[in-house]
Amino acid sequence: MFDATHGTTRTRYPTLAALMAAATPLRSGDRLAGIAADSAAHRVAAQATLADLPLVTFLTEAVIP
Repeated sequence: MFDATHGTTRTRYPTLAALMAAATPLRSGDRLAGIAADSAAHRVAAQATLADLPLVTFLTEAVIP
């Protein structure tokens, strides 16, 4: 479980893959697939949370099952 906070807004992402999807720049395909961040504020919060993750998180979490 990953929590992203931007101002007073807090968003919870269940997996590293969901966090990475929300942190990427907005693309129409991501929006159609339902994996894009809800707003620019959520995207910024996800990017900041992703930047603060230690490298070991990427080595231990299975992003692609």
